[in-house]
Order: sequence, then C-alpha cells, then structure tokens
Amino acid sequence: MVATVEAARCYNRTMAERTFWRIVRTAPPTRRDFMSHIELGIPFYAMHQDIMRQAEGLSVYATEAQARRKARQLPILGRWLAEIRIGDDFELVIERTRGGPGHHTLWGDPDVMLSLVVRLIEV
Repeated sequence: MVATVEAARCYNRTMAERTFWRIVRTAPPTRRDFMSHIELGIPFYAMHQDIMRQAEGLSVYATEAQARRKARQLPILGRWLAEIRIGDDFELVIERTRGGPGHHTLWGDPDVMLSLVVRLIEV
C-alpha cells in the first residue's frame, strides 16, 4: 500500500464501530473479493495520483442502499453484498473517496477485511 499523509490521518484506532458494504462476486466471499485492482493484477491506467491510490484500495459504500444501487447499475461487480463491521481495534485505513454517494476506500490486508464480514445478502 502506498501510504500518504492524507490517508494516514484517516487511520484511527479509537473510532467507534463502523459498517460498510462491499459488492462481492462469490457466496460465501473469498479473499479475492477483498483484493484491490492492483493486487489482482488488473491494468489500471490513470493520470491522477488520487485515482491510482484508490486502485490500491477496496471500494465500499456507507449504506446497503448505496451498494445495492451500484451493484444494479454495474452487475459485473457482483450480485452479493457483504456487510463489513470495523471495530475500534481495526488495522485498516478508511477514507471517503470519489466514486458516488457514500463511496469510501479501505486499504489493508484482504484477509483482515474478509474476517470482518458479518452478513451476506443477494442484490
């Protein structure tokens, strides 16, 4: 992960539990569902540094409705929604990023993110 000062400020071990929604392709989800474009080896061409940094992270949404709407707009992303709960002892960087209403990016270990899944629902 490329650490930046801006992203590092989002790292907070004392925040209250937060919930995010990830669109996934498999049920149950696998580690691959929580790997970034860069980790998956997907070519990602962008001129803007912020967009490249997002490609190193994982797209999630703040609400189920936001994730459901995106999954319906782009069925190729997957047909399942994984609810992720991040407690105050998380080891992830979280940042509100571009990508639509409620879009956030998480940076961290895919295995950690997978372990935080508490529920899976079909779109």
